Amino acid sequence: MNNQNPNNHTSLTDDDRRLELMLEVCRPESIDNTRIKNLVKEKIMRDKIARTRKRHRIIYSTLSAAACLAILVVLGVKFIGSKSIDLSESTLAEAQHAGFTELIVAPGNRVELRLPDGSLLIANSGSRILYPEHFSGDERRIFAHGEVYLEVTKDAKHPFIVESEGFDVRVFGTTFNIRNSSDSTATVVLVEGSVEVTTDRDHSIRLKPNDLVDLVNGDISKLQQVDTDDYTAWARGLLALRGETLARLASHLSEHYGLSISCDDALADVKVFGKLDLTGDVEQAMSAISEIVPMEVVREGNNILMKSPAMK
Repeated sequence: MNNQNPNNHTSLTDDDRRLELMLEVCRPESIDNTRIKNLVKEKIMRDKIARTRKRHRIIYSTLSAAACLAILVVLGVKFIGSKSIDLSESTLAEAQHAGFTELIVAPGNRVELRLPDGSLLIANSGSRILYPEHFSGDERRIFAHGEVYLEVTKDAKHPFIVESEGFDVRVFGTTFNIRNSSDSTATVVLVEGSVEVTTDRDHSIRLKPNDLVDLVNGDISKLQQVDTDDYTAWARGLLALRGETLARLASHLSEHYGLSISCDDALADVKVFGKLDLTGDVEQAMSAISEIVPMEVVREGNNILMKSPAMK
């Protein structure tokens, strides 16, 4: 039998009462859902405003960058000039916009030109030159395709650079000759001074006076010593013949006069020597060759055939 007093559960000691009071103080208040919803809405609104401000800052920064870029482009045309354009890849409109002038030499002619720095340039028949009205910046740069003879004015602080098809020539105050052919071959001949030839494949070679370097498809093929007068005589209106075949000479004359000139098989391998005067027209050149090689010249319009007298 249980002898405990049934009223014991209501009989609390002082310690028990103090404990009950402490627990009552720590008991959480009833949750106010409306207040919580308002706090959440305020938090969402603050986040939305912050995102909007950030987006506006990004748009402003982008527009500012675009405006700065536009200013740099405009200034670049004036101050960067030739340094901002690859002349060998540019269109004529782009080159002209960058301040370059185009010179194309008509077939059968030569053009002598003084560049803005006083350098002498002689361009052979069919050549194309791009040069600026004024050199500016740290270098003097032109483009040349065809055949050009240059006597460059010395200026150690502003190197002279000739861009061509597949290679560049860096000049250190010198006299030299460049020739590009339609068969993707080229030659650079140094008369005096020093030049460095660099290909688009980043191969380079430094030339000494009387050096000739051959390039094939824009890359260095052969280096040899030559008589430079044979390669620069054209600048005086003469074509040096060093044992070329008549077929090779016909090809050269075709380029020079802008005509179709050929020879028959019986004459193709005949070798010719001397200097041929090209200051006159094609008929004068054919007449001069006829004095060296017995042949008959037949012309029909823009087609000229050199054939053996024995042929009928």
